[in-house]
Amino acid sequence: MLLESDDRRALPVDLTYKISALIQSRKFILEAIARSGIEPYLAIAMNREEQMLPLMLAIRNPKLIRYVGTDAASCLETARNKPIGVLICTDVLEEGDGFQLCQSIKTVSPTTKTLLMCTGHQIDQRAFAADEIDGIFCYQELIEARGVLGASILAASGGRRYRSQRIRDISEKASTYDLKDRDYDVLHCLADGMSNRDISEALQISEQTAKTYTKRLIGNLSAKNRLHALILGLRYGLTSVR
Repeated sequence: MLLESDDRRALPVDLTYKISALIQSRKFILEAIARSGIEPYLAIAMNREEQMLPLMLAIRNPKLIRYVGTDAASCLETARNKPIGVLICTDVLEEGDGFQLCQSIKTVSPTTKTLLMCTGHQIDQRAFAADEIDGIFCYQELIEARGVLGASILAASGGRRYRSQRIRDISEKASTYDLKDRDYDVLHCLADGMSNRDISEALQISEQTAKTYTKRLIGNLSAKNRLHALILGLRYGLTSVR
């Protein structure tokens, strides 16, 4: 289930202006892997081919990449047959799911470090509770040359869990809201585009009670109206557009 992280516009196609900054960070990555003693081989699983460009620029020696693809099944098969030290994948794959791939890789190779990138304008809610994943950051942070890839590998190679600043900010903001179960029910209904009448039918309550619950949700989120409540809910990982 995907949740909105911010309201930035779509990523530009031309990433040329980021090349020099990305190349500067390459030297840290394999050095961190070498110091850790883990297998110096990487697997990269991404939803779209164009997302791989920043990673290709960030890795000093492409010969150490044992898998590059867009689906979970073939990546997992590679891990079964060849040692993989680090898996880097996106939350959404062309076929399969990045979170499930990270878990599956751990069952096949418990020592493999798993790094997951949240893509687009949305963050999967599981990113805030996926303790088994070694590093989580946003794709936007990668192309902005924030050093998240190097930092995540450094942390993971040292046995520490890494969460980027953007992931931490969203998680901390979401935790400040004191919502009840019924608030979440109403918020999910708003995400599905429901009117108060629709909400009353979906939750099996009166339309007046649906109005009351919606008003309470707006107040609990300090929102201006129901649309603003929905935007805040999406932004801070409280609901998703399904």
